Amino acid sequence: MPRRADLLWTALVTALALAALQLDPSDTARGDRGPDLLGVLLVIAACAPVAVRRAQPLAAAVVALTAAAVALALGYAVIVPVLVGLALCSWVAFQSARRVTVPLAAYAGTVMAAAVAITGDESPVPMLILVGASIGVAAVLIGDAIRGERERTRAAQESAQRIAKLRDRDVERAVAEERLRIARDVHDITGHHLSAISLQAVGAGRATTDPVARAALERIHRLTSEALGQTRRSLGVLRGSDPAGPAPRAPTPRLAHVEELLGPARDAGLVVDLRLDTADRPLSDEIEVCAYRVVQEALTNVVRHADASRVRVDVTYGEQELLIAVEDDGVGGPGRPGGGIQGMRERVAIVGGTFAAGPAGYGWSVRASLPLDAEPDQRHPAPLSRIAQGTP
Repeated sequence: MPRRADLLWTALVTALALAALQLDPSDTARGDRGPDLLGVLLVIAACAPVAVRRAQPLAAAVVALTAAAVALALGYAVIVPVLVGLALCSWVAFQSARRVTVPLAAYAGTVMAAAVAITGDESPVPMLILVGASIGVAAVLIGDAIRGERERTRAAQESAQRIAKLRDRDVERAVAEERLRIARDVHDITGHHLSAISLQAVGAGRATTDPVARAALERIHRLTSEALGQTRRSLGVLRGSDPAGPAPRAPTPRLAHVEELLGPARDAGLVVDLRLDTADRPLSDEIEVCAYRVVQEALTNVVRHADASRVRVDVTYGEQELLIAVEDDGVGGPGRPGGGIQGMRERVAIVGGTFAAGPAGYGWSVRASLPLDAEPDQRHPAPLSRIAQGTP
């Protein structure tokens, strides 16, 4: 169904074309044919396709230009229908691909060359053919040029958008990489030194008999424990960076999630036995995280180094402490490379617990005892002898 605007344009150009057809023959180009029924029909046939130029652009252009060229060849004053036909050809070239534009340009040039040559004056026929063909081809080329410019503009805009997105991603990636570098530096420097200060304060506090010095050392231990906890939380935020956007904050690891740690060990072919005491005993976040990480690191060491077939994980509650034992039937040995054992020992020592790791006759054993009443600001750290207990 033609749009109302197209119908109005059709009526307007038809009225103009019929008005031009009623001019005195002496005012026309040839002056030998006045308006008649055939001329009116040809004018209407040339202008009516404007109504369907959106639905059938190619057919509308061909019909309009053909009717206008026939009327022109017969000597009618049809300047308006000719302009309508050429305009529709430009419209088709503007809307269509190059495979349509080329044959349309050939057709328009041929039709206009024939019409101009038939209605020409005393000028040479080759000249008239060249003029007519130029008019028809130029109309199509104008529409094609406009279409090409529009496509280039759109391509430039899309390219600019892609470049902007790539630039934003590069900036985000650089920021994320810098934040991760900072996190690594802080972990390697600050975390290590805070752990060392805390351990030294615990040992010195147990070795001195001066109550003032002991109180000061306890404060040092408490403050370094708090600073270490805050540092770890800050590193979690920094490491949570991602070029695609902020990463979701993971919940604090808890003993209730220990079952999730057994999957990689089982995938590696190990038979895993878990005994998790479900006693409803409140634990601080520091103890929950420490216990979870000890089990995680111990299982990782079994998978990487033990050459074991079975591993047993026991997490039980004593009267005043949480007991963790991870034992395997692997190769055992005097020790294993890497910082995993040292990291577990330091983590356990910070909360005032005891840690031991070493051969257990048939394999390797990791044991930790964590005080149930431990808090980040505990005022009664474990004795240095307990912290140093165990084999690396």
